[in-house]
Amino acid sequence: MSKRKRNKIAFVLTFTLIIILFFIKKDFHAKFYNKTGHDLDSLVIGTNYVGHLAIDDSTDYLSFRKFLFDGGQPYESISGVSQQRHLFKLNWSWCGTSRKSISKGSYKFDIKTGINKERIMCLYLVTQNGQIFTWQ
Repeated sequence: MSKRKRNKIAFVLTFTLIIILFFIKKDFHAKFYNKTGHDLDSLVIGTNYVGHLAIDDSTDYLSFRKFLFDGGQPYESISGVSQQRHLFKLNWSWCGTSRKSISKGSYKFDIKTGINKERIMCLYLVTQNGQIFTWQ
């Protein structure tokens, strides 16, 4: 087989693979609403830097390769600054047996605050207009 023919076959195979990967790419899209009662700065959700998110405002839809859930509730990492305090994710689930990553779909989530067992204010996500904890 000639070098030219091998290069042509390699090009066709590479191009075909790129096309296939493009069409089977899964995307998870989510919109986030600030329900913390305060503006959020330096907001990061998963690997997406959001920056400033005003009180009662929302992000555009953000894309994720995958998004972590625990028992049907969002459990993705989140951090930000509110009232000059750096807030991290509330680790409300320690078991992990119901955790799974989802890589396709469109969702809406509320960002809320809660107090962890060390009495430190933290951020957490909940499905839009949903509730996980009774103190909120």
